[in-house]
Amino acid sequence: MMITNNPSTVRRMTHSTPLGSMVSVWTDAGLYSLSFDSVAFAEPPTDMPTDVPAGAMADDVGDDRLEDLLQEYFQSGTADFQSLRLDTRGWTPFTSKIYHACRQIPSGSTLTYKQLGSRAGSPSASRAVGAAMARNRVLLVIPCHRVLSSGGALRGFSAPGGLQTKQYLLDLEAR
Repeated sequence: MMITNNPSTVRRMTHSTPLGSMVSVWTDAGLYSLSFDSVAFAEPPTDMPTDVPAGAMADDVGDDRLEDLLQEYFQSGTADFQSLRLDTRGWTPFTSKIYHACRQIPSGSTLTYKQLGSRAGSPSASRAVGAAMARNRVLLVIPCHRVLSSGGALRGFSAPGGLQTKQYLLDLEAR
């Protein structure tokens, strides 16, 4: 763990999954990002330290819990990520509402961008919902893979493998 001049300490951990390595980045506020290693958020906001060291995490941050949840998710297709505290810095009020509503989509279920917007109080904001999903930096915890186009088709997914990975996650959850 490395302490910076910034008030937040940043910690990084790598997690092994059937789809490859995932990287979690934690601050004192909680989980900042969870992404596949090849698309790790390399450009954090300006108020975020840029030195993200690898290594052990503090017990109170949730790394062990995340590791257990990821193992559970990839074994069963379901895990309750709700207990993880998230660092929401950089999120707008709209994005926060969308991400909160997205976190409520049960494993094995899907919504369209319009339905998700409606649940967040913005039924005519399908494109903005899509943009928020594209900026999601906490994969699986905010299950953007469960959001589909109005016709039910898969659209955009920034993880390695793109739509093939999105389909894999949906199939895993449907078992």
